[in-house]
Amino acid sequence: MMKRKNRKLKNRRRKAGNTGFVSVASVKALSVRLFKIMPVLVTGIAVVYGLMFLKDLDVPTMLPLEHIEVAGELKFLDDEKVTMQVKNNISGGYFSADLHGIREVLLQNPWVKSVSLRRQWPESITVTIEEQEPVAYWNDDSYINASGEVFTPAVIDRGLNLPVLNGPEGHHDNVWKFMNVLYQEMALLDVEVVRLDLDDRRAWQLVISTNDDDAYEDDASRDAAQVNNKIDVRLGRFETEKRLRRFIRILPALAVTHHAAGDAIETIDMRYPNGFAVRMKDNNADDIAGGQRSLTRLSNTHKFAGEEA
Repeated sequence: MMKRKNRKLKNRRRKAGNTGFVSVASVKALSVRLFKIMPVLVTGIAVVYGLMFLKDLDVPTMLPLEHIEVAGELKFLDDEKVTMQVKNNISGGYFSADLHGIREVLLQNPWVKSVSLRRQWPESITVTIEEQEPVAYWNDDSYINASGEVFTPAVIDRGLNLPVLNGPEGHHDNVWKFMNVLYQEMALLDVEVVRLDLDDRRAWQLVISTNDDDAYEDDASRDAAQVNNKIDVRLGRFETEKRLRRFIRILPALAVTHHAAGDAIETIDMRYPNGFAVRMKDNNADDIAGGQRSLTRLSNTHKFAGEEA
């Protein structure tokens, strides 16, 4: 009888274990698992709501770009025109504005060497421009920068104090490199290279000015002296650097000699293996043969050989 009662009690306990009651240990384990995944759930919800919020912010009417700041030292560009160009090419708000597209538009201006754009919270863009810096004229319609690169603005300002470089199309790099050789070789001479030409035969010719600007009281006197003190130097096609160094050696004594005599040198031709030829300017209107006479006088003191242009 007792065995039957114990057996019934055990069966009741087994049935009670399957009725859905949860033990304390199970509740604790579930809480731990929920606690671990809670940050992930919260983060996911935050991301979803954040994306929805940013989508709303992308509407230009909510966060329009109100201010354009142009940075950089501009000599040839107008910052107001740059600002207007940026505004005209903005589509979208703070987050959606196509800065890369605006940059490409600005780079189409020949005066812009490089440009970067940066957002400034909450409604501004900073445009930083590196402007082209011309160091010489190239032919009749372009400039050359310090890197030897040619750029061609719509308008060329001929009033800049820059040397003039001329040469066949595609040879600007060679001309600029030789110009730098001239700067280095002639650094100790009191002269200025105002022009360098490379013709179609690949012959070199330069024009120097021996004018000292500080010696003249006004612009008119300086301009007149510059015309009178310009010397045409012909180096030819061969051994140009050797001829250049020879020219540099003879120029100081030559200039002193003819300045003391009241003569002005017009041309120095270095296209000779053992000498050079000098032609004087005809400053005396009554002396038609003045220039040729000066050349003849010099030919008695310098040795000449056949021309080697």
